[in-house]
Amino acid sequence: MSVFAGFDDFRMKTASKAAAHRSWRRPGIAYVYLAMALAIAASVPALFARQVFGDDWTVYYIYWTQGAVGLARLLWEAAHAGFAIPMTVSVALLPDMPDLAARLAGLGCHIVNGILLYAVLSRSPHTRRIRDLVTALFLLSPFYAIRLTQNAVYDFFLLFYLLSYELSYSKVRALRWTAPFSLLFALSLETLIALEPLRIVLARSPTERWTQTLARLVPFWLAIAVMIVLRLTILGKSGHYAGQYGFTPDIAVISQALATHLLAFPRGLAYAYSQGFKLLGRPVSTMLTFAAIAVFVLFSSGALRTSWMLKSRASTGSLLLLLLLGAAMAVLGAIPYALAGLYGDMGRGESRLLFPSQFGMLILMAAIMQMIPTPRLRTAAAGGVITIFALSLVHDSKWLLYDGLVTGDMQRQVRAALLADPEPKVVKLLISDSYGIPFRARCLAANDMNVAQATLRDEGRGRSFVYTDFCGDLTSGAASRGRCSISYLEFFPCPQRQETWRYRAAPAIPPLNDMSLFEILREVLEDAPSATGGRGELMQLKDGEPTPLARAEYRPPCQRPGVRGAAWLLALPSPACDEASPGVQ
Repeated sequence: MSVFAGFDDFRMKTASKAAAHRSWRRPGIAYVYLAMALAIAASVPALFARQVFGDDWTVYYIYWTQGAVGLARLLWEAAHAGFAIPMTVSVALLPDMPDLAARLAGLGCHIVNGILLYAVLSRSPHTRRIRDLVTALFLLSPFYAIRLTQNAVYDFFLLFYLLSYELSYSKVRALRWTAPFSLLFALSLETLIALEPLRIVLARSPTERWTQTLARLVPFWLAIAVMIVLRLTILGKSGHYAGQYGFTPDIAVISQALATHLLAFPRGLAYAYSQGFKLLGRPVSTMLTFAAIAVFVLFSSGALRTSWMLKSRASTGSLLLLLLLGAAMAVLGAIPYALAGLYGDMGRGESRLLFPSQFGMLILMAAIMQMIPTPRLRTAAAGGVITIFALSLVHDSKWLLYDGLVTGDMQRQVRAALLADPEPKVVKLLISDSYGIPFRARCLAANDMNVAQATLRDEGRGRSFVYTDFCGDLTSGAASRGRCSISYLEFFPCPQRQETWRYRAAPAIPPLNDMSLFEILREVLEDAPSATGGRGELMQLKDGEPTPLARAEYRPPCQRPGVRGAAWLLALPSPACDEASPGVQ
C-alpha cells in the first residue's frame, strides 16, 4: 500500500511540475519575459549613480557614526524596525560604495517579485486571465519610481509578502506553517495589508464552504492583528519621530488626500508619457512607440495573445471580480496615508507611498485592456502602455544619474569653499533650475547638503551648515529657530554668521534633456579632475552681486567611518583621504 501511495505522491508532484513548466511556456508569458528584459536593461545604468536620495543620507550617517546598533535604534523610533535588516546589510556589504548594494538588491528583489507575482496570480482562474499583463506592468511600473534607492526595501518586503502565498501552497507542512510568519515580517511595511483582498480571491474554492476558506485564512489574519497591535504599541513612533504622521480629524483634509492619492495614477500615466518621450525626443519616441505597437500587433495571435474578458458568463464574472478587487486594493492602499493627511505623488519622492495601491491600479489597467474585443487592438493597447512605461523607466535612470552628477559637483565645490574659510557659518544656497536638477523634483534638504560635509570635514574647525532655499529649513524648520542639524536627528546652535551662495550647473553642465544617457553615464563613472574645482559655477552673493569664493582641500583620515563612501559619492579624485592619519572613532 505504501508503494502505491508513494507512486501517487510522485505522480502528483510530477504533474504539478509539468503544469508549472507548461505555464512558463504558454503564449502570454512573452509579456513577462519581455518586461523582465526591459526592466533590467532600463535599470542597469542607474545602479552606478553617485546619488543618495533624501532620507538615505540619514541612514548612512547614522550607520557611519553609530554603527548597526544606532541604525536599528533609529528605525525602531521611526516605527520601521524591520527596515533595519535590509538597510544594514546593504550598507555593510559595500560601505565604500553606498547605495550600489541597495540598488543591486532592490533590482534583484524586483525581478524575483515579478516571478512570484506571476506564480501567485496563476493560482486562481479569476486572476489567471490577467497574470501575464499584470506581471509585465508591475515589472515596468512608473508609479513606484524610486526603487533604485534605499527605498528599494519596499521590494524586499514585497518578496516576503508574496512568499507568504507560495509557502501556503507547499506540500511540506513545516513550510506551510511558516507562511503567516513570512507575512508578519513582510508587514514591516504595514500598508501591504492593502493587498489582502487578493488572498481571499486566491484562497476561495467553489468546492468548499466559505467557513472552510475563512478557517484557512485565520493564521494570516492573526499575523495582521499582531502587527497592528505592535504598531500601535511598542513599534509606534517614538523619540524624534513621536507624534509624526498622526491621525488628522479633519474630514476635508482626509478626503482631499485620498482623492489626490488616487488621482496620482492617471497623472502618473501622463507623467510617464511626457517624461519617457523626453528620452529620445518626441519625434523619435513617437516613431519607436508606433513601431513597438506594430510588432505587438504582428504577434497578437501568437506569443503576445491575451484573452478577451467578455467572451462568456464565467469570464465576465471574473472581470467584475477583478474590477472590484483592483478598486478595493487601490483604495485600501491610499486610506492609511489619507488618515494622516498624506498622499502619494509622481512628481516627488512620495511616489513610494503609491507602492501598495499601485497593485490595484495595475489589475484595473490589465482588466480594462482585456475588455477590448478585437485581439489586435487589445495587443496594440498593451504594446503602447508597455513601451511608454519602459521609456519612462529609462528616463528615470538617466535623471537619477544626472542628479548625482550635478549634486556631486555642487557639494564638492561647497565643501572646498567651506574649508577655505574656517569661521563657522550658515549658508543659504540658491540653486538655479532647482526643479529640473533633483530627481523627481525632490527637495534637497539638510541631510542632503550636510551629511557628506560633516563626514569629510576638518574636525579641528567649527561646524558650518548649508541649506537650500527651496526646502523650508531656513523659513519654517529648526534652523529658522537657531537649531541647525545634519540629519534631523541631532541639533547644534546655528552659527551667527550667515551668507548667501548661488550654484548654477548650466551652461558647463547642460540641462538634462540636452545630454545623452551615455554622456551622463561616462561623466558619472569618472572621478572629478579636482577636489576644489567643478564644472558648475558656485559664487557668493553680496548685495545681489556674484563674488568668487576661495577654495581649499583637506584629506580626512581614511580610517574615519564613512570617509571613503562619502568621497566616492562626491567623486573626489584619489587620494581623497589620508592613509597615514589615525581614524577618529
